[in-house]
Amino acid sequence: MRDSILELWMRLVALHMEEPTKDDSVIRRIRDQWLLGSRGYFNGCIPIDLNEDVSSDAGRKLITNAINSVLKQLAQAPDTLDKDVLNLLGIDSGSFTKNIETWRLVEVGEAFLALIDGKITGTAESTEFMPGCRDKPNSHGHSTFNPQSKPRSRSGVGGLRR
Repeated sequence: MRDSILELWMRLVALHMEEPTKDDSVIRRIRDQWLLGSRGYFNGCIPIDLNEDVSSDAGRKLITNAINSVLKQLAQAPDTLDKDVLNLLGIDSGSFTKNIETWRLVEVGEAFLALIDGKITGTAESTEFMPGCRDKPNSHGHSTFNPQSKPRSRSGVGGLRR
C-alpha cells in the first residue's frame, strides 16, 4: 500500500504550520516530525504520533490551524493539482506521474479533523476507510467525508512512482 496521498497531505500541512520560535518548542518537534514523515521514506508506516501531537493545547492548535489553512486553500484550488508542481515539494521517494485530484486531499483533511475530534475511533491497522483513495467522491467532484464508505479501488491513486 502506497502512502502518496497521505505523504502529500502531511507535506502541505507541515508547510502551513507556523514557524517555531525556539529550538525546543512543541511546534518545532511536531513540524519537523511531519516534514520527515512526508519525505516518502516510510512506506506503510508514517512516523507521527497524532495522539501525542494534539495532547497539548499548543500542538492541537498548531495542527488544526494548519489543516484548516490547507483546506481553505484547497477550496480555492483547481480540481486537479499539477504533478510537475507537486514534484517540487521535496518528497524523495519518487515522483508524481499523474495530476492529483484536489478532493482527495480535502477528504484526508476532513478525516484528520474528525480523528482529532474523536469522531473516528479506528486504529492505524484499520483499512475499511482510506480517505482520498476512492475512485470518485460523488457526482459533483467534491468530497463528502463518510468514514463508513468503502473504497472501491486503490490502484494508481496518487501516481507516485518509486
